[in-house]
Amino acid sequence: MEASRLISCDLRDGDSLKVLRNLADDPRQKGKYRVIITSPPYYGHRHYGDNASEVGQEKTDRQFIERLAEVFTVCRELLTEDGSLWIVIGDTRRNNQKLMIPHRLALKLVENGYTFREDIVWYKKNNVSSSAKHNLSQAYEFILFLSKNDVSYTNLDLIRVGGNEAREGRNKTPPHHLLQHQPVNADKERISQLEDIIHNAKPDTPFSALPSTSEISWAYGYDPEKYCPTCFRKFKRHATRKRIGDHKHYPIFAVCNPAGKNPGNVWEISTKAHYGNEHFAIFPEDLVARIINFASQKGDWILDPFMGRGTTGVVCALTGRNFTGIDLYPENRKKAEKNIRDAQNGRYDGKLVNVVARETELVKSRMLVGAATLETYLLADSK
Repeated sequence: MEASRLISCDLRDGDSLKVLRNLADDPRQKGKYRVIITSPPYYGHRHYGDNASEVGQEKTDRQFIERLAEVFTVCRELLTEDGSLWIVIGDTRRNNQKLMIPHRLALKLVENGYTFREDIVWYKKNNVSSSAKHNLSQAYEFILFLSKNDVSYTNLDLIRVGGNEAREGRNKTPPHHLLQHQPVNADKERISQLEDIIHNAKPDTPFSALPSTSEISWAYGYDPEKYCPTCFRKFKRHATRKRIGDHKHYPIFAVCNPAGKNPGNVWEISTKAHYGNEHFAIFPEDLVARIINFASQKGDWILDPFMGRGTTGVVCALTGRNFTGIDLYPENRKKAEKNIRDAQNGRYDGKLVNVVARETELVKSRMLVGAATLETYLLADSK
């Protein structure tokens, strides 16, 4: 078995709340998990089996929220001090009204000690049109990002994106030799001189009295005729020659981060047919990969208290994280075991492996080793 895929894996079946309480009573488990990520059953949407205690089948939406809040409050005891909780959850309609379940749950969890970091909109660009006569089609779901404390581990550099101009093709891709990724011989004294001139400019100061954008670029260490790798703009287009109002903090040279822009809180990710094509997965592998890559490191422990067929465990196997999963139904645990084992042995669906690769740092590494797929990268890594 390839070294990159050797992970510890602990799969359990049973009621999530009971299993979580048992874990929380174990000193070896408390504070063990860097990330808890899950997509619990949605309220009143579907049955996953015949167990009467299945989450999502409560008589009222209030009972459903209270039950989930109890589950995730126990989860907080299992998180590391810099750990985070990620919940992918959709809303439910009753009598043409949305019940606002995601944010009611978030408010309850904040009351129980969590810090509410972000509500991310997962836009499903291949969403299925609704046949309802009075409601719009539901094209998105929420991802609730909460942390145990005010600060949690994150690595934004691993999920940065290209600037709009680059991503949407508004600027042509420049030749590689014209891209500049970092400054060369920045002149701090010259920068200070230019800042004084520009910051002290008046509304009627003529442009001829201001430094050129090329001068500004050179001072900061960037060739004005070369291009930013994030947005493909020439560096002389990043320079500001005249003040905007009295905002002294406004930079005169606003160069992008060469690793890319901070991603927004709307994520466009398609749903995907899952193993066996029984249904479209609520929880796509690339969505899980983005979260795991952002909020954890290789070797960390990840927990999914509603693991279903083991999507989170599969991504953990492909990215070198350890995994604990819980599901009410033994048959789901067995399917999860097979799916994770297939991922460890290189037999998992190739298309899904590649979408995971696109969301992780492995995509950079495989380019370095000249591999065409994640599978070949992992094989090369084990030699």
